[in-house]
Amino acid sequence: MKKSKWLILLLVFTMVFSLALAGCGKTTEEPQTGKEEPKQDEQQTPADTGEEKLAKEQVLKINIGFEPPDLDPQTTTDTTSFFVINATLEGLVRLNPDGSVGKGIAESWDVSDDGKVYTFKLRDAKWSDGDPITAYDFEYAWKRALDPKTASSYAYQLYLIKNGEAFNTGEITDPNEVGVKALDEKTLKVELERPVPYFLSLTAFPTYVPAKKAAIEEWGDEYASDADKMVYSGPFMITRWDHEQKLILEKNPNYWDADSVKLQRIECDMITDSNTAINLYETGELDLSGVPAEFLDNYKDSPEFGRMIEANVAYLQFNCKDKFFSNKKIRKAFSLAINREAYVNGVVANGSIPAYGFVPNGIPGKSGGEFRKQNGDLFYDAGTKGQEAVDEAKRLLEEGLKEVGATKEELAKHVSYLTDQADIARKFAQALQQMWKKNLGIEVPIDTISFKIRLQRMKQGDFTISFGGWSADYNDPMTFMDMWITNSGNNTAFWSNDKYDELIQKAVNSTGDERMEYMLEAEKLLMEEMPIAPTYFRARNFLQKTYVKGVARFPVGVSSEYKWAYILEH
Repeated sequence: MKKSKWLILLLVFTMVFSLALAGCGKTTEEPQTGKEEPKQDEQQTPADTGEEKLAKEQVLKINIGFEPPDLDPQTTTDTTSFFVINATLEGLVRLNPDGSVGKGIAESWDVSDDGKVYTFKLRDAKWSDGDPITAYDFEYAWKRALDPKTASSYAYQLYLIKNGEAFNTGEITDPNEVGVKALDEKTLKVELERPVPYFLSLTAFPTYVPAKKAAIEEWGDEYASDADKMVYSGPFMITRWDHEQKLILEKNPNYWDADSVKLQRIECDMITDSNTAINLYETGELDLSGVPAEFLDNYKDSPEFGRMIEANVAYLQFNCKDKFFSNKKIRKAFSLAINREAYVNGVVANGSIPAYGFVPNGIPGKSGGEFRKQNGDLFYDAGTKGQEAVDEAKRLLEEGLKEVGATKEELAKHVSYLTDQADIARKFAQALQQMWKKNLGIEVPIDTISFKIRLQRMKQGDFTISFGGWSADYNDPMTFMDMWITNSGNNTAFWSNDKYDELIQKAVNSTGDERMEYMLEAEKLLMEEMPIAPTYFRARNFLQKTYVKGVARFPVGVSSEYKWAYILEH
């Protein structure tokens, strides 16, 4: 959250190295930027050429890379699913192309003087089956996400609602005590634990979209598993779903703002091979594509090329429940043995930059400054300190193995690296494999599986080392920091540290620079313990046909918006 809380939902970046998680956070204080919405001045977009004459056929062809693992909005966690959910479902608000909060199912709202009570008035909106969307659909959805039985990884994103955390953790059992209530079909009252100035933009996030109780009860565990087992409240609806191959979105005629939607259809391929995706783009069978590193020189001067710097961190995730990787010295050894400069500039090679901390550049810190600059680089590696780092990695590995009572040979037989089947994911994994073999003397097998199964195995703790990624859900460090608290729904490293939990709780209950100080200290502790090893802060390179217009992209959140996209005659 994940993952925003400008929660701007997404263009799937078709370089198939997709993020496993969208990211989220439960901060309850105002971001220190003075603005609620993301800056877009770092975005380079394709040149706008030609006259505005709409094509007769408004069909956009894209590649989403993977099968959407979970289209249930209250339980999903991945960006591929978020794309489909954002296109087909809508919450109280929807983010405008400029990142500001726009109206969604709510046509108006009032906020109490103390900023803790929101009263939303809903418009006359319909589900795709023609039934009215009511305030009860929102109350049901939010309480469903908080219900412990739902086991939503994003439940903690709703902890800012009065008694949300207490209900989710079992401290209270009566859902009527949770601060969300439908006063009638058109009126939703929400009580917060404390003022949250960006709460409105939070309500655009998938976890907050409405759910039709009758549909969920009718389909049970099969809800959202196929096109005919969902109802839709957004601009588009799924009309065809060939699993693992293709997904078709068509304009939803019952959407309240259907007149603003120009696209008749979005055709979504699921292609994991980046060369294939580029070839399809070249032949006109795709209108958008990511740009693998080996093709950058071919396109960087093209009017169809664009680059965006994202608030996104890629990292290695260690299973802290594992016998070996429960030891922080072993974790740090694997991190030190990486040459991030060579990995990022020579292998990733897409404009991303090496990461020596967890929170990306651009996220605000104390007194309006930048968090990353204020905390600086928090560790080094084989790229920054050369042989010194390699020697340190070997020493830490030896000491760690003694502490767990095991040999290097036993570790070599046990460890593996879990990643996706996509060609670019395998390429990245092979580079890490070579570095670990050279600098630690351990050849780590690469375990490549489907995107959906990888997410499942990570959640189940069935791995030793895995790729992970996190996009900011909102412009504040908390969207990165609170995912690592004990038992967080997205803490699939299974790390627990009482001091870290304490620092994050203090940050939640503080304001201003004091709040930032707690998070700065927490990040230092996180990097000292190294349950994760950040590798790079991601840049997104993309190709977009010049006849494609109206796609809104954002540096913070889960990427892009297609509601206003359209196709020019070409």
